[in-house]
Amino acid sequence: MQHTSSLPTTLTATGKPVYLGMWTWLWQRVSSLVLLVLLPWHWLNPFYRPVRLAVLGFVIFHAMAGIRVMLTDFGIGARWQRGLVWLLAALGLVSFLFFLRYA
Repeated sequence: MQHTSSLPTTLTATGKPVYLGMWTWLWQRVSSLVLLVLLPWHWLNPFYRPVRLAVLGFVIFHAMAGIRVMLTDFGIGARWQRGLVWLLAALGLVSFLFFLRYA
C-alpha cells in the first residue's frame, strides 16, 4: 500500500505526477537566486524599506524550506513535519510583522 501525503499534480509534457516537495525544492532555489540579488542591494542601501522587507520575507521562506528538508532527513513523519513547519511559519510571520512595525 502506497501512502502519498503530498498533493499530486501532473506535468503537462509527460503526464507524470509532481508532488508538493518538488515545488518546495524549486521555490527554495528561486528564493536563493532572489536573495543573491537582494542582499547586495540591501548592503548598498540598507535604509530602503521595501528591500529590507523583501530580504526578511525571502530569508524566512528559505529558512522554512530548509528546516522542512532537515526534518525529512531526520525521518520525522509528514504529519509532524507539517505541524512543525506551520508552527515555525507562524513564528516567522509574527517576527516579520514585528520587524515590519519597527522597520
